[in-house]
Amino acid sequence: MNEEQRITVCKTSLNQIYAMLRSSPQDWRNYINLARTIITHLDSTTFMQQGNRTQEQVWMIAGLQRLAFAEPDSGGVNDIAAWCSRQWLVIYQREPQNLAALRGIGQVWLARAQPVLARIHRNDGGSSSSGGSARSQRSAPGTREEDQSPTQTADAERRAGTSDYVEARGYLQPATEYLERAVSVATAQRSLSGDLLATTAEAYMSLGNSSSPRVNQGHFRRALQLLRAATSIEGYTLSRYLQQ
Repeated sequence: MNEEQRITVCKTSLNQIYAMLRSSPQDWRNYINLARTIITHLDSTTFMQQGNRTQEQVWMIAGLQRLAFAEPDSGGVNDIAAWCSRQWLVIYQREPQNLAALRGIGQVWLARAQPVLARIHRNDGGSSSSGGSARSQRSAPGTREEDQSPTQTADAERRAGTSDYVEARGYLQPATEYLERAVSVATAQRSLSGDLLATTAEAYMSLGNSSSPRVNQGHFRRALQLLRAATSIEGYTLSRYLQQ
């Protein structure tokens, strides 16, 4: 096969993955080897380096990333997730205002935070969150530090300095930065979506939950602003765990 034929085969295979994610996402593990084969074939071509094929590249990376993080709290399939992250960075370096790349990088960082957020939730017995999984962990954005007792504030401050909380912030800080930039680019391009706003709000809420009570209110306020903006978009409805 020549290069274009290999690329076409990769697209056909990725269409199978997209179809599975739509119809039977619980079967995602059965497609990991197919995804790795796609990556191997793509890496044997110049496809991902071709600057005039960004839209095709975005479609390929996005599909493989969805598979890599099909189970949110698992931390992803490391090699596939790492490949996607590298490819987003290639596009971002070539096109710093590329919305898909900014969002893709932000989502990678947010997804990487999920296992440690789940661990925090298990270890703290839900004391810093309101849901049963990492993606639903958050404090109400309107919660104020002064509403907590001194003992509660001191305990929250202590937790914020522990290794899990520090690790979570290490993922969530770049997640919010890239997603915030994606929101800015989407706003400028008049293509802002409720889904992007809600994802960015989720990142801020998780960052607030893993931060010191001395600084977390700013994160919660920004999350609330984003959620309000999302609900103002006609036809968009927040997912159940983001509704209050």
